[in-house]
Amino acid sequence: MRKKTITQTLCAAAVSAALASCASSKQSVTLHDLQGEWDIIELHETAVVPAEGQPFPFIGFDATGRVYGHAGCNRITGAIDPQAKPGTIDLSRMGSTMMMCPDMTVERNVLAALGEVKRYRSLGNGQMALCGKSKKPIVVLQKRKSADKR
Repeated sequence: MRKKTITQTLCAAAVSAALASCASSKQSVTLHDLQGEWDIIELHETAVVPAEGQPFPFIGFDATGRVYGHAGCNRITGAIDPQAKPGTIDLSRMGSTMMMCPDMTVERNVLAALGEVKRYRSLGNGQMALCGKSKKPIVVLQKRKSADKR
C-alpha cells in the first residue's frame, strides 16, 4: 500500500512540474498562436496597474515576425524570428520611443521583463505566459478582443 502512495505522489509531482514549465511540450504553441494583440496583465507574478491617465500596456505580433505595442508610456517595436523553434522567442532587442510620462514605473518594468523573455506557452483561457531561462512566467498576456484595440 505504501509503495502505491509513493508512486502516486511522484506521478502527481511530475505532472505538476511539466505543466508549470514554459518548455512543456504539452503547453508548447507556435508563433502563429501569438499573432494578434495581447494586454500585458502581469509582470513577475504582480498585476499590472497603469498610472492614472496612462494606457494599459500591450504587445502585438504579426505573421511576418513584426512586434509592436505600448509599454505604458511609449510605443514599442521590434522583430522576432518567424522561423524560431516553437516555444522559443527573443524579445531582448525591442526599441521604444523616448517620451517622458509623469510615472514611468510600469514602462520600466514592462521593458525590463520583455528583455528577459526566452520562451512562451499557452495558459489557456486566452492567456499566454512569456518565460525566461528559469522557465518561470515573467509576463502574462491576455488576448485582446478586437473591440479592445487601441
